[in-house]
Amino acid sequence: MWYAPSMAKRGGTLSEVAERCSVSPSTASRVLNNRRQGRFSVSSELREKILKVAADLNYRPSVAARNLAAGRTNLVAVLGVEGIWSDRVGPVEEAIGALAGVLDAAGYEICLQFISSRHGWYDMPGLRVDGIVAVGPSNQSDLADLDASGVPYVSVNGLVGENGSQVVPDDTKGTRLALQHFVDLGHKRIAYLDHWSADAKHPSVFERRAAFAAAADEIGFTAPSLHLPMLPAETAWDLFYEPFVRRAIIEEGCTAVLAYSHYAALGLMRAAYDLKMTVPRDFSLACFNNEPIVRTSIPALTAIDVPSQRMGQIAAEMLLRKMKHAMGPSGDATNSSDAAVETARVKVEESLIVRESTAPPGGRR
Repeated sequence: MWYAPSMAKRGGTLSEVAERCSVSPSTASRVLNNRRQGRFSVSSELREKILKVAADLNYRPSVAARNLAAGRTNLVAVLGVEGIWSDRVGPVEEAIGALAGVLDAAGYEICLQFISSRHGWYDMPGLRVDGIVAVGPSNQSDLADLDASGVPYVSVNGLVGENGSQVVPDDTKGTRLALQHFVDLGHKRIAYLDHWSADAKHPSVFERRAAFAAAADEIGFTAPSLHLPMLPAETAWDLFYEPFVRRAIIEEGCTAVLAYSHYAALGLMRAAYDLKMTVPRDFSLACFNNEPIVRTSIPALTAIDVPSQRMGQIAAEMLLRKMKHAMGPSGDATNSSDAAVETARVKVEESLIVRESTAPPGGRR
């Protein structure tokens, strides 16, 4: 049997609330917005009646009218989101979800400005907003308009300008955790499945690459030079996985691989399967991004847990402080500065979740 989806109850209007309580709309509005300024006061009985009628009518205050009176918008724009695609959900989307939850609880509305032919990655939004979240900036010059706008902003998992705050994961520590795990298992030749693409420009690409190279000397393992051709921009990685397996595992004899992302690790396992190889028997495999899918793959993947939800929460808390500071204690805009608020930089630690895809050389767990 098919059931029609339930419809949300239509919200009542301020006029309806006022009419049922036999008061003026302005009196109802002041009670519902908890305004007690000046000589305005109502009896506790009338206040309770107005609140109950509003709840019965499912009344929701007009955000636009409320913010116009308050001199602010209660709106935060999220910039730098390429789209919502089923094959691209990862730490960034999780961070945005957590961030939205914190901002919503604080009474803010959130709007996403998707990248398009009309919008640059970090163009200022067309709407007036109280704050901005820039997702994954990889070019400092893209943030020039944000820095000059005076609007409080926070960068999540990317670069930041001089007037913004920033929250990023500690990819260097995450890389070392995975590589130390390999070495502790007895692996001596380890390869890195890098983001070898001409359009690779995100800071994580370079931080993870540098951390891998540094760890080879510091931890003590061999990282052979694979000399694989770089993929053209906007090219799917599918054609890259089999050559990588042949070069790194078959020719160079690597017994472990660290992959730049969970997508890359899953693609690599498929390529290995097509070549009659399995993980971890023929090589151990770990990756960045502890997404739900890596727990259900066969074998389940050892993964570096990028603390995306925590990053989103911290970013939201940063932005709330910056917006409060920008408005001043009275709710009016202020030009005063506070270095601790204006230039906060936070790096969140990553952790390693060990699963079935890593074992001593030869696959003996």
